[in-house]
Amino acid sequence: MRLVGAFAARHAGHPGLPEVLAAFQAIPTISDDAQMTAVARGLFPAYFADYWGREEEFAPLRASVRAGHISGLDEALSPLVIDDRADLGSLTVPTLVVVGRHDVICGVRWAEELHRLIPGSELLILENSGHFGHIEEPETFSRAVTRFVIAANSLAD
Repeated sequence: MRLVGAFAARHAGHPGLPEVLAAFQAIPTISDDAQMTAVARGLFPAYFADYWGREEEFAPLRASVRAGHISGLDEALSPLVIDDRADLGSLTVPTLVVVGRHDVICGVRWAEELHRLIPGSELLILENSGHFGHIEEPETFSRAVTRFVIAANSLAD
């Protein structure tokens, strides 16, 4: 929740902030697709570095969001925990880890850990993005992915 706090601090006083914070608080109560869709739409601004600065551009995408509920609980109603970090060192495929500087979902700390654990991986931090760097910085994203794929193909030849 530290990253959510950072998001809230960056957008303190914005009239849309309470809706986003309420959506984060509603996550544990989700039990169906309608609730999941409402929460996903409520969270949407947090997925961007500056949603409200580009709201006219991103609002139609937000309105189109549909989400399905999948329980994260096991049969005993305990949270399912999945941690595959121990296996990352065995990856042998070329890997480009991409993260937005302002990503509150899978932030820079996690991207740096992936990069450290995946042999030979590359790390790209999109400085002006949140979780949706491919939407916020499409040119930078596509250049990096294109360069990475070309380089990986050159190594494979």
